[in-house]
Amino acid sequence: RNDVEAMARSSASRHGRRIGILGVEVNDGSSADEDYCPDEELRKKGKRRRRIAPRVPARRNKVRNERKDGTHAPWNAGTRPDWTALPSGTLSTIFRMACRENACPTVARLQRVCRSWRDLSRMDPMLWTTVDFLGTDWIRPTTATLRKWCESGLWCRVTNVSLRNTVKLDDQVLKAMALGCPFLSDLDVSFTDGFTAAGIADVLKSCPIRSLQVECVKCPNHANILDVVRVIASEEGRYRKPESAEGCLRGKGEMWIRAFQQTQQDWHDTKNDEPERIYQGLEHLSIANCPRFTSAAMQRLAGSASFPFLSSLNLTNAGGAGGQVAVSIKALQTSCPLLSELRFNSLGGLFGWTSTSAARSKAEVSKDDGFPHLKVCEIAASGVNSLVSGSRFGESQVYDSVLYEVIHKSEKLSELDIAGCSKLSPNGLKEALHPAAPLRTISIGHSGVIRDEVLEYLCTNYKDSIEGVDAAGAGRHVTDRSAVALSRCSGLSVVSLGGSAITDAGVQCLSKRTPGSAVLQQMNISGCRSVSRDLKRQILAKYGEP
Repeated sequence: RNDVEAMARSSASRHGRRIGILGVEVNDGSSADEDYCPDEELRKKGKRRRRIAPRVPARRNKVRNERKDGTHAPWNAGTRPDWTALPSGTLSTIFRMACRENACPTVARLQRVCRSWRDLSRMDPMLWTTVDFLGTDWIRPTTATLRKWCESGLWCRVTNVSLRNTVKLDDQVLKAMALGCPFLSDLDVSFTDGFTAAGIADVLKSCPIRSLQVECVKCPNHANILDVVRVIASEEGRYRKPESAEGCLRGKGEMWIRAFQQTQQDWHDTKNDEPERIYQGLEHLSIANCPRFTSAAMQRLAGSASFPFLSSLNLTNAGGAGGQVAVSIKALQTSCPLLSELRFNSLGGLFGWTSTSAARSKAEVSKDDGFPHLKVCEIAASGVNSLVSGSRFGESQVYDSVLYEVIHKSEKLSELDIAGCSKLSPNGLKEALHPAAPLRTISIGHSGVIRDEVLEYLCTNYKDSIEGVDAAGAGRHVTDRSAVALSRCSGLSVVSLGGSAITDAGVQCLSKRTPGSAVLQQMNISGCRSVSRDLKRQILAKYGEP
């Protein structure tokens, strides 16, 4: 034994001491960490290294406050609450509230907590009412995965699905959704490249679609968007409601029927809190950013189709690859009588769009029904509003007669965008606007109507309702008269007078707000050569970049 201790002392003197958890050897002669002892020496001395207790208790099979009959005892004030002790019904209610806005990636995170939460989330289709894969990396949708979810009944209660920017998906997904999602009402397949008109037709026939977005759809083999529009506008894409409740179960698998029946009562309880909406037809349609949109597709929508319940039509940045787009305003009014949002910004691209009924007289146009429910009208030559960030304009064929034909009977109009429409006149705008319209925002930047008299007219007739005015690029046509008129609008919060001829006096008058007026949140005076640099710096520091 003495020989062994002597050999250990000689080895320590040669190699130095070992410090820390890793036992690093040092030869600095200090006495730090002298209590380090490896496991072999501890074992010789009959001691054991203390181990850290596990964070999760080993006994998971039985809940602390669960009684023998399966019920749960009330919480004790001295005990620590345990999420696993909550009844499954309470957990399901919490999960559904957490997944109400979007099931992705909330469901994926719930399944990573524990086994009971994973099993509960996998068995509850009510969690998957709204699905949006955009902006999440937790779930990467594939054709096989989405088909499995639809066929197993996990998506039997889904209402909103967004497949925007998803790749490597084909028509098999849409066919599975047509069979497994009988309550689907909102579908977004924008910026996809694997869906065809046949797959979209399957969904439209089998699901009560109220909102459809097919923006920038790149069909296989470079098919034209006309095929998709033809399906939407024809009887091929009309929803066929099942004759009875049993008809909804026809052709479904056993797993799907079991999941559907298990959530039947929960679905009715949820819907009882909301007023029942009877399906009538397509209400929102967006075909924006499709360069292959042509006059023939527009004729399909407005001429040969009928959308009696369509309230929103978005064709922003559509067309351009096939030249100018021809639009029949009269036919559009006939096919879409309840239209409340008309978005034609940059329709036709650089070529613009033209009205086929522009040659009609004002007396003939006045006899039409117009758009009495129209609230938002965007017919600018630019797809970007200069209130937010600069604009680039293409060709505009919007004349006074076209503007009058669109909005002359819109007594509910609240937003109007005619930026870049250089062929409009001030008198044309005054005649087209309905005097009783609650106009809130108007964009007339770089158009032919920018004048002091127009801004004074707007501030006089709509001073109680107007909140935002864009008159950028006016040049010498807008002076301090417009700034004085805008200062009288009590609700004004956003104003853009960039590139105008206003001076320091006009800017100061516009900045001063009368008592009770709304706070001015944004002011753009960039490019105003008559405004001093010091005042521009003050405005920039106060309101920020335009």
